[in-house]
Amino acid sequence: MMSANEKQKPVVLVVEDDKNTQLLMSFLLRDEYDVCFAVSVAEAKQKMETKPVDLILLDLSLQGDEDGLDLVRYLRTFDRWKGVPVIATTAHAFARDRENCMGAGCNDYLSKPINRREMMDKIKKYIQK
Repeated sequence: MMSANEKQKPVVLVVEDDKNTQLLMSFLLRDEYDVCFAVSVAEAKQKMETKPVDLILLDLSLQGDEDGLDLVRYLRTFDRWKGVPVIATTAHAFARDRENCMGAGCNDYLSKPINRREMMDKIKKYIQK
């Protein structure tokens, strides 16, 4: 049970199918955020249905038939998820990749390898504790 002055950590859903990247994200985020993971678009949709999420860190290349941009487009069609910030993470660092992310409904973009300070700054920009 939480005391009245103890706030819950904001929830960050990391949609990432690479185990090593999952471990890294968990290590980088766990002190400040409640981190949960999904390895596919289908699993991410399932998590979104069952847990309130404050922000999504989204890898664009995922297992299955759908990629990260498919997930963003899906989420943006629902009022309850339109406001959830999405930060795309990808190894593709071309200008058109960033444009594609923003066009699909992402709020921001990080290229891999992830710079911890840049990532934390971007997350804090969208999650006010």
